[in-house]
Amino acid sequence: MEYVTVKYYRKRNVFMDGNSTGKTNETLRVEEGTHKFDLGEPKNYSPGFRKTKVMNTTQIKPMEITFSPVKEAP
Repeated sequence: MEYVTVKYYRKRNVFMDGNSTGKTNETLRVEEGTHKFDLGEPKNYSPGFRKTKVMNTTQIKPMEITFSPVKEAP
């Protein structure tokens, strides 16, 4: 097993390969390999997704994947 923490300034659902996997800012267990991560709707975050290879992680040192809020146009 591998471990990932998806960082975002507030709690949101995390989707991995299109499936709900957990919440932001929590350590998630995932299979080793390349995965696509996003935060679902609304798409008010950047980047729109992150595709990354997850390997060589531990529960103490998970891979960190960060999303940032996008300001909406006035």
